[in-house]
Amino acid sequence: MGELKVKDSTSFCSSFIQHYFKNGLGGGWTKRDVDVLVFFLLLQDGIYNLPNDIFKACRELKLSEAKIRRLYQDAQIRYIQYSEEEAKKRFIEVIESGAIEMKKGKLTFTIREPLLRQYFEEWVANEQGFTDTSFNKNLVTLSIDTFTRVLDHLANPDLSVDTIKKDLKEKEKIEIHQEPNDRQSLIRMFVEEFVKSAGKESGAWSIRAIAFTLRSMILG
Repeated sequence: MGELKVKDSTSFCSSFIQHYFKNGLGGGWTKRDVDVLVFFLLLQDGIYNLPNDIFKACRELKLSEAKIRRLYQDAQIRYIQYSEEEAKKRFIEVIESGAIEMKKGKLTFTIREPLLRQYFEEWVANEQGFTDTSFNKNLVTLSIDTFTRVLDHLANPDLSVDTIKKDLKEKEKIEIHQEPNDRQSLIRMFVEEFVKSAGKESGAWSIRAIAFTLRSMILG
């Protein structure tokens, strides 16, 4: 491995000193605390763009994938928190990426970002749902019914069904012939189309149309 070089060494050092001396010299920092801080500063510097660069980070920092993921999770929790509104936007981006599968009546989402995964699991828990991450922490599996309840929880309470139907027709060339006149009916119809798309069934909406509808329902 060659020498690891940050892009802005002055900013990197300044930020490190600012954090490290915040509560006096050392301030009770453990080695783990320092590792998490340094990892956060590497992310802030832009040398790594996680989760995309996770394997690059493994090679250059000589750490296992599991250790890099734990560092990333701790760095997010301590230094890179973002709001629930931002989490909703990032979840829609997951949908837009097409990182979903349907098997045996359940949906599996690939969520590589630790903080977003925490938000998602919180949304599921709020609806008394259950997620399965036993096989792989990045793969979150849940039932279609739970997903429907989560969307209902996240949806804008002032949702205008007519506006969404009009926008779908004008911008995505999709005309809804059914009559979902309320939020719950629209969400159920959306989930039906979403499941078709995840299962690659004929007649399914495009991922773009799915993301457009989801963005309208949640973000307004």
